[in-house]
Amino acid sequence: MPQRLRRLSRVSLALAAASLALAAAAGAGVSEWRSVLGERPQAAAPQRVIVVLTAPSLADRVAGAVAKPAAADERRWTRDALGAQQILFSLLRRRGVRIEVEYRFTRTLNGFSAALGPRALAEVERAPGVLGVYPVRTVYPASLSADVLSEPEFGEQSGRRPALSLGRRDGSGVTVAILDTGFDLGHPYLRGRFLPGWDTVGRDDRPDAAAKPGLLEAHGTRVAGLVAGSGGPAGLHGVAPGAHLLPIRVLGWQRADGGSFALFGRGDQLIAGLERAVDPDGDGSAEDAARIALAAVVEPYAAFADSPEARAVAGAARLGTLVVAAAGNDGPAGAGFGSIGAPGGAPAALTVGAADLRREVLEAPAVIEAGSQTLLDGP
Repeated sequence: MPQRLRRLSRVSLALAAASLALAAAAGAGVSEWRSVLGERPQAAAPQRVIVVLTAPSLADRVAGAVAKPAAADERRWTRDALGAQQILFSLLRRRGVRIEVEYRFTRTLNGFSAALGPRALAEVERAPGVLGVYPVRTVYPASLSADVLSEPEFGEQSGRRPALSLGRRDGSGVTVAILDTGFDLGHPYLRGRFLPGWDTVGRDDRPDAAAKPGLLEAHGTRVAGLVAGSGGPAGLHGVAPGAHLLPIRVLGWQRADGGSFALFGRGDQLIAGLERAVDPDGDGSAEDAARIALAAVVEPYAAFADSPEARAVAGAARLGTLVVAAAGNDGPAGAGFGSIGAPGGAPAALTVGAADLRREVLEAPAVIEAGSQTLLDGP
């Protein structure tokens, strides 16, 4: 525990990336937890699990390589990870257990997701080569209000329009993967910014925004605008309008518990999105990995350092992709503060607090250091 209170607020690069987060949640007593959107929908049964194997993933092999591996080596290591899964499936079949895999993971971690009954779960847990079995949790868009800029107090003449930038840099030459809902790929403020993407929910190469029931998915498009939008009203633009965006749909209209449709995702779909972010063309090599993967999503009560999501975030970092995640945005855990779940709770993630543009905010002492140089020491 740090001896001085001011050290509790030590950050490194988080301020530079703060514009990537969405509006923060606020207000509630410390004795309760409630979501900003009320009762949250849950994925329909059956209960799914993520199985993590001890066999190395592509990220493990790359991290252990003496020299930078060739693309052919990376593809072979990806096939080896898949082979380890096949060996496990063969063993389980001999024991009378057949696994219907939903998603396979070989790049950021070695594992898969599946719906398992009690007997199958028991067999998998004690099978050799299995590191752990984890529940699949529900993932939600991280936002309090997607329409904050439409409020009168944020009008063009209010002086409160965001004017965030990277100085002389506009993001040119950088690919940012956006893991979110579907996208309006033809939006005029984002035209020309999107690369060919992927839909982990629909399992195809069309990450378009879906409409159901009568509502179009918009969260992903708005987050993409925060990053690389340009040409907006009164010159409104994203923080890196020169960047290219890799759209990856990990949230969408899905069947919720109870039969209705709701907008959410699952932890295994989020990991599948990270798998695509580090290997956009899906050939087994991470040579084309996105430099940044922005996941403005939250998986409540899942901030575990050894979870599959945290392992996937660490694996992405070893393959050259920095995962930027939202802090909070999913209901207050105390007065004026939001909770932190996955993937923001992963040690390898750059977890960013929201910029909600309030005139009056809580103040805390902060120290920002780069190596031995102190960049800021004050409130």
